[in-house]
Amino acid sequence: MSSVLTAQWVFFASCAAGVLIGISAAWWSAGFACRYMVRLLAELQSGDGAHSSGGLLPLAPPVRCGASAVMGGLAWILLHRYGLGLSFWLALAALNMLLILAVIDARLALLPDALTAPLLWLGLLGAWAGGPVSLHQSLAGAAAGYGFLWVLFWLFALFRGRAGMGYGDFKLLAALGAWVGIFSLPYVLLGACLAGVCVAFLRQKSFRLGASYPFGPFLAASGATALVLGPGVQSYF
Repeated sequence: MSSVLTAQWVFFASCAAGVLIGISAAWWSAGFACRYMVRLLAELQSGDGAHSSGGLLPLAPPVRCGASAVMGGLAWILLHRYGLGLSFWLALAALNMLLILAVIDARLALLPDALTAPLLWLGLLGAWAGGPVSLHQSLAGAAAGYGFLWVLFWLFALFRGRAGMGYGDFKLLAALGAWVGIFSLPYVLLGACLAGVCVAFLRQKSFRLGASYPFGPFLAASGATALVLGPGVQSYF
């Protein structure tokens, strides 16, 4: 009886620890995203003078608290799946990097290579270390993610005469492909596109082709969902 109670207490303590770790990490990541944006704007302003940090405000407390609460829930799910092993810490790091990228892209329409490249290599490292996605699937997902958006970019430019997205979106989808594998990648892209269309429609009540929105936040949210659901995300459809 005592051993059962001890096991239950250990279980609840580990769950509470995972949630607390997720909340703390997301709170720090949201603050880091704002500090990093100020640094990016300073560099851009000194380079071409086209950007100004005067209108840049920190995240509203409700937004920051909401992001932290969501991350706590995601950490709890990851903890149940992986325990406090290497896969848990790598996935939690990836989720926080996606949060930082989503905030920066939503504010500045930028996806810095200094963040997308480590996210890609971290995904490949996790696959190499025996994560839920094999290294072959991870490499294929990275190549397919970058290649698909690259082709789409040039087709859009050919028919519309202008760029439809930035190169940062290619790199972010490649990084997500490294994390979720090639078989789950189409669902990441589908989820991001559906979310983007819904948000665009709600904001302007029409489907005008001239409007544009940063695609990174939708990719980050869809990728985070697929990462938490696991490599068998296609089984949910």
